[in-house]
Amino acid sequence: MSFPVVFPVSPVGSAADQDFGLRVFQRVTAQVLSVTGTSAVLEVDGHPFVAQLTSADQSAELASRQSAQFIVTQVSGQAVTLKLVRGEAAGTTSQAAELTGQILEAHNLPQTSETLTLARALLKQHLPVTPRLLSELNNALADYGAWGQAEADLAAAMKAAGLPVTAQSLTLAARQPVQTAEGLSQLIAALTQALSQNLPPELRRQINAGLQALNSLAVTWAGKSPQMAGQLKAAAEMLGRSLENILLEQIQDGAKSIPPKSLATLAQLQAALKQAGQEEAAQALGEFLGDARRGQLMNIKPDPTPGQGQWSELGFALRDGEKNFSARLKIAHEARAESSKINPAYTRLILQVDLNPDETVEVDLSLVGKQIRAAMMAEDAAWRKAAQEELPALEAALGGLGYLLGDVQIGAGKPQPFEKIQPAGGAPLLTVNIEV
Repeated sequence: MSFPVVFPVSPVGSAADQDFGLRVFQRVTAQVLSVTGTSAVLEVDGHPFVAQLTSADQSAELASRQSAQFIVTQVSGQAVTLKLVRGEAAGTTSQAAELTGQILEAHNLPQTSETLTLARALLKQHLPVTPRLLSELNNALADYGAWGQAEADLAAAMKAAGLPVTAQSLTLAARQPVQTAEGLSQLIAALTQALSQNLPPELRRQINAGLQALNSLAVTWAGKSPQMAGQLKAAAEMLGRSLENILLEQIQDGAKSIPPKSLATLAQLQAALKQAGQEEAAQALGEFLGDARRGQLMNIKPDPTPGQGQWSELGFALRDGEKNFSARLKIAHEARAESSKINPAYTRLILQVDLNPDETVEVDLSLVGKQIRAAMMAEDAAWRKAAQEELPALEAALGGLGYLLGDVQIGAGKPQPFEKIQPAGGAPLLTVNIEV
C-alpha cells in the first residue's frame, strides 16, 4: 500500500551532532508544534524538526492535528524523508473480527473470548499478535482479577509504552489520581485534624515530621529562582525515589537510616496511624502514596527504542500564600541506548499549571544548542496578554544565561493532559504490524 504525502524533513541544528536513531520503514509519532505556510515544526522523541510541505492541503491537514504518524522512507546526510499515515478507515466490526481470527489461526491459538479480546487490544496498539505477548498479558490480567476489553486495552497500552505489565502495575495504572495540590491539601488537613486529638507523643512526633515532609513538596510561586530550584529538587528527590529502592538500600547497608523526607517515612506514619485507630488519616495517606507510586510507574524507562520518546514527569504543587496549585513538569531524555540523561543543550520541557479545576496554562520550551523556541497556551485571553507583556523580560533573562529566544507562539486552547498510557480506539486494519 502507499501513503501519498511526503515530507522532506531536516532537523533543526546539525544532524551530524545528533543521534536520532531513525531507521527506514520505521513508524514514528510526531507532535505538531506549529504550521506556518508550507512549513511545519514537528517533534519526534523530544527533538524538533522543520518539515517542508508540498501543498497547502497538507498544511491545513497538519494544522488541525496535535500529532500525526509517519513512516520513515529515507535517511541520508542532513535529511530524513517521512510519509504521512493518514487516518484510514478501520473497517467494519466483522472485518476486524475476521482479521483477529485469522491471526490467531495462523499461530494455532484457540479463538476464545479471552484470546480474541487480547488480540484486538494488541492490534489497536499496532503490536504484533504473538503467543508470547498473548500469554504475558493473559497471565497479568488473570492475577489482576475480573477483566474485559477495557482492562485488556490498558494492558496493551502499557506494553506499547514500555511499562511492565503485572497485576500490581495494572492496579496502579488503573488508578484515577487526585491532582497534586488537591491531594496534598487534603492530606495535610487530615493529619492536622489528627493532631488535635489525644495521641501518644511518639505518634505526634511522626505526624509533625510527616507534615514537614509534605510541606516541602510545595514550590513557592513568588520565590526567587535559586529558592524555587531547591524546592523543586527536593520534591523530585522525595517523589522520584521509590519505597522499594529505599528498603533495598536498608537491606544492603543496615547502617543507613531512612531519609526523614521520603515515601518510606510516610509509609511508616501510615502504619502507625492505622495501629492508633486513626483510619481517616491513614486512608488519606494511603491514597497519596498510591498516587505517588503511579507517578513513579509512569517514569519507568523502557529500553531505548528509536523513534519512541523518553520523558520524565513530575507532579508538584505551586504555593501562592495559603493556596496550592497543581503543576506538572515533563522533560525529554536522550533516546540513545548508552545514555538516558537529560541533555540541557538539546531537550524539551513542558510545564502545566492548573489555575483552577477547569483552566490550565502550559509553557513549552524546546532547547536546541543555545536557541530556545517557546510556546504558551491558555484559554483565558488575560493570561495570553500577560504572557505577551512578559516576553521582553523573558528574552532578557534568557539572554543573561547565554540563550537566544527564537520563535515564540502564544495560542488559545486547552492543553492536553500528560498521559503515557493511551488506550487506542479502533484498529486500523491497513496499518497493523503482524509478526508471523
